Amino acid sequence: MLMSILRAYFARTPDPYAGGDLDNAQRIGTVLFGLQVLLILVLFPLSPPTHAIGTAGWLVALGVVGVGVLVTLGMHHRRFDSWSVLLGTCYGAVAALEVLQWLGGGIGAPYERAILLPFFFVAAIHPPRRIAAFLGFIALALVVPFLYDGWDAQAAGASLASLVIYIGLGFGVNVPMAAIRAQRLVHAADEAAAREEARLDALTGLHNRRAFNEALADEVKLARRLGIPLSVAMIDLVDFKQINDRWGPAEGDRCLRTVAEALGDSLRDPDQVFRWGGDEFALILTGTAAEDAGSMRDRLSSVVSSACARPDHEPIEIRFAVAEVQDDETPESVVEMAGLAMIAAKMERATAGD
Repeated sequence: MLMSILRAYFARTPDPYAGGDLDNAQRIGTVLFGLQVLLILVLFPLSPPTHAIGTAGWLVALGVVGVGVLVTLGMHHRRFDSWSVLLGTCYGAVAALEVLQWLGGGIGAPYERAILLPFFFVAAIHPPRRIAAFLGFIALALVVPFLYDGWDAQAAGASLASLVIYIGLGFGVNVPMAAIRAQRLVHAADEAAAREEARLDALTGLHNRRAFNEALADEVKLARRLGIPLSVAMIDLVDFKQINDRWGPAEGDRCLRTVAEALGDSLRDPDQVFRWGGDEFALILTGTAAEDAGSMRDRLSSVVSSACARPDHEPIEIRFAVAEVQDDETPESVVEMAGLAMIAAKMERATAGD
């Protein structure tokens, strides 16, 4: 049981930082590294860094503190933009503290206590495997003073006790933080699902008008950046009101679903189809100019007529109107132009019918 829990805890995942927030991690790092610098400044008078290289040790120690200040400022201004850089900074902090430990008198110097701050930072934001590696580095740091100061059984026992405490604290910090990240992932997935549902048309399964507006804004930016044409087409069903009036809304809904399916299956990538409302559909035609949309109109008309039929088995006909995005036009204005083109197409058919 214990081994299965440990295997699950240390298991690799496709993204070990999934659910993590780098910006929040940098905020936490700003606080902890700032506290570490203040702690070192308080410890200076208690353990002056003169043990190994005399008064020059002050210069080295102040240099270490200066680097700590720069690291704190770098985190505050979001200069460290990856998890690996944050982890490397913590390794550097432990190494710097060991230098101060050596300068301040070796085994008896208090600087090793400050290792707790970067360790808390690592335990809070990094995955278990990296925490375990960092603990190994801390264990090495705790052993180093015995190499140049000689063996001291009492000090070795204290160092071992510190390492055990670090392990317990690391587990105690990482488990709830991992739970928070997992909860954030669930919430993010729920929000994404809700956003997607809010952009879907329940009747046809196509994306709706809200999704169309968002997609068109993105496609306009892309088309202008790449210098390619972009058109918006409006499609509606000829005499759709007659279907509803004669056979009822259920048959009208069925016709809309079959037309939506036919349009969705017939478009090429990267063109997109949306339910605009009522019996109208909207198309975003990437890389297509308005004057080149005639072949698409003919093809879609043929597909819909072949695949979709009224209750009396007559083929469904569609109207097609298109407007191209110009350099000085907004997405809203090109939609308005396509709408006006659709009105003109309806009036033209009505006049022809008369």
